Amino acid sequence: MVKFKVLVVFLFIFGCTQKPTEAFLIDKEIMKLHDEAMANAANLLNLKNDINLKSDSALDITLKDSLQGIAFKLKKADKMMLDWMHQYNSPNLKSDTALNYLIKQLVKIKAVHEITFESINEAKTILKK
Repeated sequence: MVKFKVLVVFLFIFGCTQKPTEAFLIDKEIMKLHDEAMANAANLLNLKNDINLKSDSALDITLKDSLQGIAFKLKKADKMMLDWMHQYNSPNLKSDTALNYLIKQLVKIKAVHEITFESINEAKTILKK
């Protein structure tokens, strides 16, 4: 009888714990991508400055154009992050509209994340030359 009571209590406790909702998991992914990109914000700005310095002293017009293109992409990545953060509002994860909102925000922050790391890699590559 004691084993049965322990089993009933265990099942009650286990049954009361909820699995994370899809909205919760998407929100967690959004914050992960945001945090990874934000952790590189200073690096992004430093690289932009280095690229601009190299561009100012570049004599080769093709190199100068490439450097300016990368500087533009670095600036765009920074602006996209600032714009995303300005418009993002963390929803009530239990609301009916949260999932749709978060899916749209995930698409946006993935674009920010992608351009951030692409531009950083491009800047590092060209600065090594």
